[in-house]
Amino acid sequence: MKSLLAVAAALVVAATLAVQRLLFSQSVRLAAVAVGLGRPRAKGLVAAGGIGLMLLCIVPLFARATSGSVDLVPGWAALVPGLFAQAGVAEETLFRGYLFGRLRRGRSFWQAASVSMLPFVGVHVFLFFTMPWPIALAAVLLAVAISFPLAHLFEVGGATIWAPALLHFVVQGTVKIVVMSGDSVSLFPIAWIAASGVVPMFALLVARPPRSGTAAQAFRPARAPRRYVEGAVSLICSNLGS
Repeated sequence: MKSLLAVAAALVVAATLAVQRLLFSQSVRLAAVAVGLGRPRAKGLVAAGGIGLMLLCIVPLFARATSGSVDLVPGWAALVPGLFAQAGVAEETLFRGYLFGRLRRGRSFWQAASVSMLPFVGVHVFLFFTMPWPIALAAVLLAVAISFPLAHLFEVGGATIWAPALLHFVVQGTVKIVVMSGDSVSLFPIAWIAASGVVPMFALLVARPPRSGTAAQAFRPARAPRRYVEGAVSLICSNLGS
């Protein structure tokens, strides 16, 4: 599973970089910066980390409220890098780094976030073919809700994907490595989705960095040292051989 996730993540990132390079005649480094693989601002990482920890507290609270117990799937640690590469790096590179980042140029935050939300929600519609419809519907509604805090964290983090990638990884990865047992185990996915739609809204309370000029002016991402780009590529490629 982790190899498949890493392959999928590598393909998404590579394709996004290729499109950015071809359309805008940029070097690999500039294309990587443009799609959010730059140096993150600490403020964004701290905000995403704090919100992620708040969200993770839902797991023991749910177990205690339902007299259940919590366990982790066997080999969960080996799944984490692949889940972060897929749910974090790959999806955020495509939806926040490229799509939201391009739409943000010449548009307000809410306009760009609303438009970029549509394809993000669209890919979640396929969950109706793989999940019970109540859970699939809840997941689609979650995609609508979480699009805005993820886009907000993208800007708080200096127009980089690392802060939203961290939070997105927690939201999507937790239910894949946590095993809940007890009489109310069937309610945990719904409870987790509900919490994931509410808790990330705290990100909107964190002030975004000021932008010079009007909304029509291009939003300039933070500069990215080469080591951050190489680190993202290494994270994905390290899982390909696993």
